[in-house]
Amino acid sequence: MLTAAFLWFAAAAPVADGTVPVAAPDPLVAVVVPAPDQGSSFWQVVIEQQLIIRVPARRSPINNFAAGPGSSGRDTDLPVVWKEKKAPKCIAMRNIMGMQAVQRDSIDLITRQKQRLRAQLNRGCRALDFYAGFYMQGSKDGRLCEDRDQIHARTGAKCEIDKFRLMVPVRDDDD
Repeated sequence: MLTAAFLWFAAAAPVADGTVPVAAPDPLVAVVVPAPDQGSSFWQVVIEQQLIIRVPARRSPINNFAAGPGSSGRDTDLPVVWKEKKAPKCIAMRNIMGMQAVQRDSIDLITRQKQRLRAQLNRGCRALDFYAGFYMQGSKDGRLCEDRDQIHARTGAKCEIDKFRLMVPVRDDDD
């Protein structure tokens, strides 16, 4: 109380030619500790931290709504044929750079190592819901795992990943 009164008087006083340094007052903090006989009251502080990671989408035939029926330069290129291989059950979230919706029930995750992992979505989930990318909530181990984690579409859909498959491009040597 005295500190507040001193600061008020100091602010109201006329300024002299020389400035006198004034030490900053101690912060006023009121801490009330419950008495030991008050067994029913307690104090609790909850600190929560939440990490949300956004994964952007790349255009594909499923989600390229702006593409017209006309042909582009890419249509003359040979389409890439992908073969599914066994993939790990979890991938590091920090390695996911982007995604692409290529099938009705799965999305392809593109990693920093230029790998393509197909994430098979659980029943009832459509890849088209993820046309604008998705969000994933950071986990304690920093990994996105099948049958454990959910991805969240910007449209509000939530889907769990059933299985990961590594997609490997296959060369067409039959010609």
